[in-house]
Amino acid sequence: MKIALIETHAVPGMWKYDLGLARALEDLGGRVTIYSAACFPEPEETKGGVWRGFPDLRTQPNLAIKGLRYTIATLRMLAAIRSGGYDVVHWQHFNVFPPLETLTAQLLGPLRRHLVTTVHDIDSWDAVKGSSPKLLRRTYQAAARLIVHHRANLPQLAERFAVAPDRIRVVPHGSYDVFRTHPLDRAAARRLLGVPAEAPVVLFFGEIRREKNLDGLVRAMASVRQRVPDAHLLAAGKLRHFDPELVTRELDRLDLREAVDFRPVFVDDAHVDAYFAAADVVALPYRDITQSGVVFQAMTAGRPVVATDTGALGHTVREAGSGLVVPVDDEAALATALADLLADPDRAREFGDRGRHAAATTFSWERCARDTWAVYEEVLQT
Repeated sequence: MKIALIETHAVPGMWKYDLGLARALEDLGGRVTIYSAACFPEPEETKGGVWRGFPDLRTQPNLAIKGLRYTIATLRMLAAIRSGGYDVVHWQHFNVFPPLETLTAQLLGPLRRHLVTTVHDIDSWDAVKGSSPKLLRRTYQAAARLIVHHRANLPQLAERFAVAPDRIRVVPHGSYDVFRTHPLDRAAARRLLGVPAEAPVVLFFGEIRREKNLDGLVRAMASVRQRVPDAHLLAAGKLRHFDPELVTRELDRLDLREAVDFRPVFVDDAHVDAYFAAADVVALPYRDITQSGVVFQAMTAGRPVVATDTGALGHTVREAGSGLVVPVDDEAALATALADLLADPDRAREFGDRGRHAAATTFSWERCARDTWAVYEEVLQT
């Protein structure tokens, strides 16, 4: 089976997703070409190769130029796919520029009958909240099958975008187990990152957006420190349409400057493992999300999590037994759960071990590829 896998951004979490899935599909007998961006790491390839024609959008500040380059790359990609003799086109979809994405789906022509679209984010990012839901509906309805990462996401996608539920399939998000290239122990990771050697550390990791509620986590940390006085928060990730003063004002108001290490920068791939190795607990205090790659990073690293019950996130944590789940926007419950795990290392370790087991089994790429392959076979029969 010849497969075109489209994912246009290649940020670390996504290029690993693409490569993990592609290589596992090739183990099943497929031949996968990944259509991605210039920042997709050069040494990494599949049997079908990696097309790096999309620009790295992070390096272009001018919005007009960024849009023009992205549009040109999209047209070049469409030409390559339509002439490539692919059996299946698998689109890892994010809502970046809905008008262009709707056009892309239409211009696939006859290949739409074999188009599988994974919807990683059901609701648009803040940057495109104003885009008409009609455009996203047309994009999703163009696919032969849609994939979500958990059964909890299925009714949300179906209802929000008028998609027939029998066209949606569930395929779990894969873990990052095969990408642990820089394993470090806790002490070495803390030395590398300049984190206090003995402090109980809560990690907030990944792109910082308003709906991820870092400011609420900072407020919760004030209560955590009443029970665990030396607790420390390490928060690292690139800002995305987020005012850092939302955090810094809270740090000053609560006198937490010494207890919170706020690093609003992109973390390069070589240091991702170190951040998780340095943590005692990983916090995901999100107000709204479909699913999060961070929870799978935490499981891979064997770190317990405290997560809010939004989208598929709470379901995933409960089913894996990898941590505690609290209500959305309940800072008191968030603080209690974090303090409970920081004060009970044995319990935290047990959650981490369960998560590690889930990463290697339930969320293995072999399992994800087999489920995905079944969707491909389904569309090929239609």
